[in-house]
Amino acid sequence: MGIPENILRKRTGVTMKVITSRQNRIIKEVISLKDKKHRRKQRRFLIEGYRFLHEAVKSNTEIEKVFFSDETESENKNELISLLDPEVQLYEVPRELFVHMAETDSPQGVLAVARIPEKDFESIYRKGFRGLVMDSIQDPGNAGTIIRTAHAMGFDAVIATEGTVDLYNGKVLRSTMGSVFYIPVLENIKAEDIFAFCRKNSIRVIASRLEDAKPCYDADLTGDFFIVVGNEGNGISGIFHELSDEFVKIPMPGGAESLNAAVAASVLMYESSRQRNCKKC
Repeated sequence: MGIPENILRKRTGVTMKVITSRQNRIIKEVISLKDKKHRRKQRRFLIEGYRFLHEAVKSNTEIEKVFFSDETESENKNELISLLDPEVQLYEVPRELFVHMAETDSPQGVLAVARIPEKDFESIYRKGFRGLVMDSIQDPGNAGTIIRTAHAMGFDAVIATEGTVDLYNGKVLRSTMGSVFYIPVLENIKAEDIFAFCRKNSIRVIASRLEDAKPCYDADLTGDFFIVVGNEGNGISGIFHELSDEFVKIPMPGGAESLNAAVAASVLMYESSRQRNCKKC
């Protein structure tokens, strides 16, 4: 006989609710968060795996629920529970149900529901601001790598325009390697709103393109700017061609036609950090 649904178990002094049915309301809500529409509507997303959830806890991400597979080792489970806020709701589900809830092919046995941070332009700005705009970037790996590099290079924020891949997509999140918890990200932003914010705060918009652009090392990338990197196939959109303050390119003496979007963004962010460090010398 299986475990009756919704009975309570004790784990290291805390109460854990057991759910066995796929038809349970809570389980349905979790599964719905695999879909972008529901993530944006509920302002919640899924965190999967021990390392990733550890990073979320360290960064004070607001975690609401944590689910464990009934096959999860007690040592791993108890260690993680000890780090969680006492208000976090804990659940245990059968392995076969957990696999259905998870996004990865080989889940580790822990999954959490967290709130998407509420950030706006005013909350991310400071003097010397450095931001990166992803303009219709489509590849989840590119988007995640850009966020990870922006965090590593000490940038203040990453902005994703309308048409960019959902930044709380599981593939994007995993590609960030946890950096998404440490740098502000704003998604689904209109280009017009970016320009309005920049004009208000005297922030330059520096777009990356190949034609009629100066080498990146000849531009001032020390602060108060957004660097814009465009779509993998089409580059930056029309409004950035029309309204950007400056245009930069990455010289390629080897003769390659172009660079991967994430590589291009990373080179430009590194050049910014190099210039800023040289300025301090």
